[in-house]
Amino acid sequence: MVSLLESQYRNRVLGAWLGKVIGATAGSASDGQKQAQESAGDPQALTDARPRPCDCFALELLSLRALAASGPHLTSEGLTAAWLRHLSVFRDEYGHAFANLRRGIDPPLSGVFDNPFREAPGAMARADLWGMLAPADPEAAAVLARQDAGLDHSGTGVEAAILVAALVSAAFAESDPGRLLELGLKFLPAESRVARAVRDIARWHGEFADWRRTREMLLRAYPSDDVRDSVVAAGLLALALLDGSQDLSRTVATAARCGWSAATVGGAAGAVIGAALGEEGIPQEWRGILPSHLDVAGTLVGLNTNPALSALVSDTCDLGCMVVRTHSIGRVELVEELPENAPSALEIPDTDEFLRQLSVGPYVTYRRRGDLGIYIDHDGPPTIGYGAPCRLTITIANLGAKRAAVSARISGPPGFVITIPGQTSGSEPLELSEGGSVSFSATIIAEEGQAAIAPANSFLLFISVETGPESVVPFTLIGEVMWYASGPYGDFDQAHPPESEAILSGQLPLGGEGWQSLPAPEPAVNLVGGLAGEKGTYYLASDVLAHRARRARLRVACNDGTKVWCNGQEVWQQHEHRPPDGRASGDEFSVELRQGWNRIVIKMAQCSPRRFLSVALKDLEGRLSPDFATCERRRQP
Repeated sequence: MVSLLESQYRNRVLGAWLGKVIGATAGSASDGQKQAQESAGDPQALTDARPRPCDCFALELLSLRALAASGPHLTSEGLTAAWLRHLSVFRDEYGHAFANLRRGIDPPLSGVFDNPFREAPGAMARADLWGMLAPADPEAAAVLARQDAGLDHSGTGVEAAILVAALVSAAFAESDPGRLLELGLKFLPAESRVARAVRDIARWHGEFADWRRTREMLLRAYPSDDVRDSVVAAGLLALALLDGSQDLSRTVATAARCGWSAATVGGAAGAVIGAALGEEGIPQEWRGILPSHLDVAGTLVGLNTNPALSALVSDTCDLGCMVVRTHSIGRVELVEELPENAPSALEIPDTDEFLRQLSVGPYVTYRRRGDLGIYIDHDGPPTIGYGAPCRLTITIANLGAKRAAVSARISGPPGFVITIPGQTSGSEPLELSEGGSVSFSATIIAEEGQAAIAPANSFLLFISVETGPESVVPFTLIGEVMWYASGPYGDFDQAHPPESEAILSGQLPLGGEGWQSLPAPEPAVNLVGGLAGEKGTYYLASDVLAHRARRARLRVACNDGTKVWCNGQEVWQQHEHRPPDGRASGDEFSVELRQGWNRIVIKMAQCSPRRFLSVALKDLEGRLSPDFATCERRRQP
């Protein structure tokens, strides 16, 4: 067990916060630049600089508020409530996650579903907080970071956050960058791209000892069209730590000079070194740019958007002491005086159970109800359509000390047929042994002519236990968005039959001759993933139901040319070859929606075998709108 002086803990938290602010500020000028920036990261050039308002600082304040409100056993439900109450930033991954949470989609589904930014480094940018809250206990920090990152990320976006949290936590007991990276990698699957990138960086840095050459090797081995790539960011973080060799100025300068997600990487690297060195390790040349307050204005509602840095450190320490006393029992203790022969290094943790949980995947939600742990496995996007039933696997785990007999049922909107084999009225309950679990399947079908599929459809899972009250777990199924496709046609610059006034204006219903239905479970990720056909020009069309006339924003991303009409009026046109990535190649423009149904038609050139089109509708404040026609639109005349 590691013993930390409480005074030392508070000093290290101050160092971590200061290091994060310094690193984020140093990297802000080169953030988003793909070319190396040789002069970046010089403190003399940043004398008048201040940390720009940053989403990651705002979300860390939000996490502290959620932890203070929920107590040490913070759950994803507590984080969700805090997001819905206080968050007011709706761009990128935060916007897609916020829309999912508003519709009743629980984490980690909220992070993966219809979110083209799900593997961006947004969660990585705020994960240092969990390391500060769980000092010298990278296991607890990784668990908390994974839970937080699942709100708005998945895959490499979650893995990069886990890495940062584990590094910052371990830095309260270790300082050597190589050793820290060794510990951090224990919490990532060995085959993950994030882990491979970090291992490659360590090897290349050992061979070349030159950040420029190592950076070049990373970008060749892990190419990306998007500067906000979690794999590249994690690799550059490892490079900054190894090249900096426990020197804060050199560490953040390397992060800044590498470009790409320089503010995120610099902030994470600064937090790691700041936690290792403490407040006294902050170089004098950086103190001139350190603010007394952080500015997070415009991203939060109902919270202090200009908190004093001293108050932020105090809140982090107070809540961290609570986390240590609850989550780190037997691994870490905070003391006023160090005991004799106190261990000076962390033991390599046993991470088998953590990695097993990480492998469960983002389509499985978990809720605890009393002594029951309830898992709902969607095995894919949480959608339903006519002819596209939803199949679930439900697992109930007995977390108590007694055997139990359980039965289950699901209720939903009228017209939906719900079947749970073996769980009909009057059937025998399922036997649940102490520490054991049972699994069963459920199928939900929307019968056309009976069920009216809405954009969001609410269901309730009821679990009955003979010796206790009935437990209820709500979940939501999203109505599958319906588009129609026509093509392929010839030259993109020529007009083809779908450009008739009757179709563009919405006078003719969709689905007639020459059109094929195209269910789109995740249109913001890729609308045309299921579109078959040769290269050429295609037309995609759907209808938007507006309950009042309003202006909206339409975001369209394509790897080739697009032309867009709204109610017969051309509203956008571009024709250039782009990366097949919705994060890097999106265009956003205004559309005027009339009250009632509105026809959206997209003309799409496809010269590449990698077919890609992403579409999302937003309000003027950036909130995503689920107004595209669901399968219910099939029955419109």
